[in-house]
Amino acid sequence: MTPRPEDAAKAKAKAREDLKKSLAAAKAKRDKVFEQTEKAREAADAEMWKTVNTILDGSYHGARTDAVGVLGVTRDYILKKTKEHS
Repeated sequence: MTPRPEDAAKAKAKAREDLKKSLAAAKAKRDKVFEQTEKAREAADAEMWKTVNTILDGSYHGARTDAVGVLGVTRDYILKKTKEHS
């Protein structure tokens, strides 16, 4: 016996709603992980620049130039980031 057209339409509508709910839940889970990851990245970045500032503060003449080679960024960037996070 074939299903009635209204039964098929109801089943399709329910399937669509279930799909939308499942996809929304998966996206929300991913977004939460991305947010946590971004917060962790920002915290690690801030900690690194605080450490760099501590190391370079009062260091020998030319230490910032040596830091450029190690960190792979410009002196201006080092200055900007250490001021931002100190």
